[in-house]
Amino acid sequence: MQISHIPDETGPAVSAASPRVALVTPYTGGNLGDAAIQDAMILNLRCRMPGAQFLGITLDGDNFRRQHGEDAFPLMAASIPLSNGSGKSRAEQTKGSAGFKPQAGCPGRKVWTNPIRRALRGVPGVVPFVKGCRDKVMAVRREILHAFEGYRILRTQDLLVISGGGQLDELYGGAWQFPFAICKWVLLGRLARVPCAMASVGAGMITSPASRRFISMALRMCTYRSFRETRSRAKAASMLPCVVNDPVVPDLAFSLPESDLPPPVGGIRTMARGRPVIALSPIAYVKPGHWPNPNRAFYDRYVQQLARTLSCLSRRGCLLVVVCSDIGADETVIPDLLERLDDNTRRSLDGQLHFPAIKTWRDLVAVLREVDYLIASRLHGTILGFVSQTPAVAISFDPKVDWVMEDLHQTDYLLHIQDFTAEDVLDAFDRLKVRRDAAMEQIASYRQGIFFSSASARQYDLLAELAMGHYQSHN
Repeated sequence: MQISHIPDETGPAVSAASPRVALVTPYTGGNLGDAAIQDAMILNLRCRMPGAQFLGITLDGDNFRRQHGEDAFPLMAASIPLSNGSGKSRAEQTKGSAGFKPQAGCPGRKVWTNPIRRALRGVPGVVPFVKGCRDKVMAVRREILHAFEGYRILRTQDLLVISGGGQLDELYGGAWQFPFAICKWVLLGRLARVPCAMASVGAGMITSPASRRFISMALRMCTYRSFRETRSRAKAASMLPCVVNDPVVPDLAFSLPESDLPPPVGGIRTMARGRPVIALSPIAYVKPGHWPNPNRAFYDRYVQQLARTLSCLSRRGCLLVVVCSDIGADETVIPDLLERLDDNTRRSLDGQLHFPAIKTWRDLVAVLREVDYLIASRLHGTILGFVSQTPAVAISFDPKVDWVMEDLHQTDYLLHIQDFTAEDVLDAFDRLKVRRDAAMEQIASYRQGIFFSSASARQYDLLAELAMGHYQSHN
């Protein structure tokens, strides 16, 4: 069944009889941790509201529909097409227009026939200035259209939720990207009289005055707020002091229902033939073309040390399984890693190196449930390892990875990307082998504590109450 790009305000019959929840998430679908967070929210709320319908307000609507089976709407105004209603493309509209005339001897080139315009085009700087003004006018027009359509859609919803991940962050694009988008959607929700919530959000880089202003406004307008750890709450409190008393509820990926986790993928143990199985999950950190602030020398050092780690583990006779928790960017690290292996290691890796097909977080969890250990760098690569009950060595690229290792009492196996060596990884791995049972017990205790301590359950109960309260008052 084809789902429309913009939900109809009247909605299908099933939606009219069910609470509707809009999920704001700035991800494109490649980051499997973000996908797991959205599924955790959907699955847990649907347990409390069986007929609930969800709308993903995201960067890639097609991906959201494909991965989560729910409708979607663009997070950013740049995704809204501008049209004059003619049904023609810009090239078709321009072709044959009165202001242009092909110049003889220069096919396809246009010249202005109006003498005033032709004279202005000869003045240095005029053309870029006019184009800049035109682009700004179009951007404002697109923003207005996006806000109008967003408001119309939120009028059909019963709850707007900003959940999980580094939602409060200006790293990608600055203040006028995600901080502005988050603020705009919460404001539209308030105007549409829909309760707004931030659930287990993380705070990343927030330095510019504009970002702080946008985020503090969004925090202030939310009916409910919680943070994934105390450090994110402290960052938020520096912008809005009253949030210091808001609850801390761990990352939503930890709340994935056990019944919805896939079984082990099967086949890897047979392939291992009794050897230890180690999953290696690289990250495209500061890789040019794949990170906002690239650093070629830093990236090369990281890949070189990872290649040395892989070589050493292969000599120990381990079966090595390479997986990625960010589809697209992290996958580009794999050929770089293989290129740095020496000839002897390449020859010895036959039968020792496995690349399973990973497309969703379920694929990743299914693989990780069949390995003995994990070496990872991304936050949710590490977290999904813990969800899979797989002990991990973390090569941390960000304090948020440190924090989750601290919360699970796994800091003996924590390294830092800026100064780690292959020898450090092997030492941490050896410590983890000796204490594997204790590490697994700590991981299980943490996750069970979330489920049974009521923090996670209470949060989902409260969100469901907000949605049901709005739904019942408007039906």
